Amino acid sequence: MPRIGRFPPFGKRFFRRVRKIIGHCHFAHFWRVVLALAAMNGRRNLKRIEEVCRNHHTRQSIGFFLSRAHWDACEALQQTALDTLKHLGWKPNHRLYVLLDDTQKRKRGKRMDAVSKIFLHAEKVYAQGHTIVGCALLYRNVVIPYAVRLWANEAFCAETSKPSYPGDPVPFRKLTQLAADMISQVAVPRAIVLFDSYYLCPPVIRACKEKRYRFVGVAKKNRNFFPNGRLHDKRRLSQYGVSVLSRAGRWSTANGKKHRLATRIGQLSKSARVKLVFSRRAKERAWIAMATDETRWSGPTILSHYLNRWPIEILFKESKQNLGLGDYQVLRYRGVERYLHLVMIAHLLLTHLGANQPGAQADCDENNPLRLPSVPRLQQVLRSKLWDDTINAMEKGSRNRRVAKKLKEIVQM
Repeated sequence: MPRIGRFPPFGKRFFRRVRKIIGHCHFAHFWRVVLALAAMNGRRNLKRIEEVCRNHHTRQSIGFFLSRAHWDACEALQQTALDTLKHLGWKPNHRLYVLLDDTQKRKRGKRMDAVSKIFLHAEKVYAQGHTIVGCALLYRNVVIPYAVRLWANEAFCAETSKPSYPGDPVPFRKLTQLAADMISQVAVPRAIVLFDSYYLCPPVIRACKEKRYRFVGVAKKNRNFFPNGRLHDKRRLSQYGVSVLSRAGRWSTANGKKHRLATRIGQLSKSARVKLVFSRRAKERAWIAMATDETRWSGPTILSHYLNRWPIEILFKESKQNLGLGDYQVLRYRGVERYLHLVMIAHLLLTHLGANQPGAQADCDENNPLRLPSVPRLQQVLRSKLWDDTINAMEKGSRNRRVAKKLKEIVQM
């Protein structure tokens, strides 16, 4: 892993807008931490970040930057995401998806803020940890992190309002309210919002309606449905879906797989008038019910939209495995949330490098997906650029010029 010294020339375009948001005082911390998170191998912690940055900044100064310095992490991530979206060729009339989801991270620290007992979906157990809510944009099959929040329970939020708490007070918000706030902050004119069954709720639906976004989500099977708006005819989805699929299902192909689809329009409990699409894969018994407020779409169209929700799951997985999403060791709530924002900005930096690779944007058609390299491959590209920048800096000096020439010869062999 090369050491990070001076500001890399390849980062001028990526950090151009966010530099004004962060400010001159904190920008040196900002770009060094982002580069370190994007390029490092293994676990991320303040000690390793200090070593990678050539000891330009101590662990105490990096911790102060994360927890106490005055800069807007939310605005920095959103502006970087919008710049990346435009860099990929997006225009207001192009199709764009807004993805919502959450992930959990086990944390054993007893003094860390916002740690509570949660259910870890991946491990199917209850444990102490954090719940992280994320919002991402999907354009031409490229996922662009847009917002991230750390959920805190009501008891912790009440503690932050006391004078003894060293940080800023944290208002209590439910997961669904955090997701609705993220939708309200999306600064694009047209989009389709995709989410799972947990977020098919009044706050999220209301936020989509206010932004005039269409949504597609999964409905839980314990919800009630009133076909054609007949309020006296209540049907439980767990039984109604099986009956509709067997009687009116038709086979359709999406993403190379056959699905049996059936559609119904009506009123869903705790929701607006929706169109339901019951879907079951070939040779499988399990089925799902997708709901959308756009009743003019056909069943295959709604299914093709919803299948684009999976990339946000990949975003969380790649961020945990390759970018250290859960490796934070800071104690304060604001420090943890800022660290999460920096990880997502590091992911955007790798996306920016991938879009600049030869042939990555050869076809500018919005219907054709971009084929960017994987995150580990992009990390290798970033490390090679850092090595080249280090060697070029050594060549310009008189003391290490010969060493730089030898290193260049070794690299080119």
